Amino acid sequence: MNRYTEEMKLWLFDLAHGDLTQSDVIAGFIKHYVLFDCTMQDVKRDIVFHTNYGESGVKTALNCLTNALIGVISVKNSDKIGRDY
Repeated sequence: MNRYTEEMKLWLFDLAHGDLTQSDVIAGFIKHYVLFDCTMQDVKRDIVFHTNYGESGVKTALNCLTNALIGVISVKNSDKIGRDY
């Protein structure tokens, strides 16, 4: 299975320009990176070496991805508040 599909390139473009919802960021990251054993650093590398989005694209993408991941963690943790496990 090839990771560099047109869908992945569109997702990366939208990520670098801040045009994705939190759920789209998470879904795309899982689909195009996690399932291929890749990390946030691979997102950065792909933007730097495979696009012309520049430093601002890298910053936007990593901020969006970080915020989306923090959002998912926050929701999961708030579900557990007050429960005894």
